[in-house]
Amino acid sequence: MDYDKIKELISLIDASSLKEMEYSEGNLFIRLSKNENQTVTNTQPEAKESTPQKPIEVAESTNQTSEPAQAEPQKGKIVTSPIVGVVYLQASPEADQYVTVGQTISKGHVLCLVEAMKIMNEITSEYAGEIAEILVENGEVVEFNQPLFRII
Repeated sequence: MDYDKIKELISLIDASSLKEMEYSEGNLFIRLSKNENQTVTNTQPEAKESTPQKPIEVAESTNQTSEPAQAEPQKGKIVTSPIVGVVYLQASPEADQYVTVGQTISKGHVLCLVEAMKIMNEITSEYAGEIAEILVENGEVVEFNQPLFRII
């Protein structure tokens, strides 16, 4: 990992409401956390000690506290965020959403944008099907690998 990528991660957490973030790439593991307006970075040689899934589990459980628990697993495929950033479900505040629940889409259809470091990244569907659920809200800060959409 190069220095610029580390600086980008630090800027992302500074600009967001996130308190802590973990990132791993190969044998490199970085944990960034806000502590009284300070960003702390720790590197560890083994990525196996902690996986990048831990922040995602926290984010999912936070979202699920306001919804009733579901007994059976949901069908479909999940589209996740490939980067940390702010999700936009529409191109501009006046524009319609890229997709709506119940809409049939094809593979490669633009689902949303994720802004990272002032760069808008189009998130496209890897699957064809119907949008069953939109798991994020417009303007929400999303983490790496956070579920965005469920497609059936």
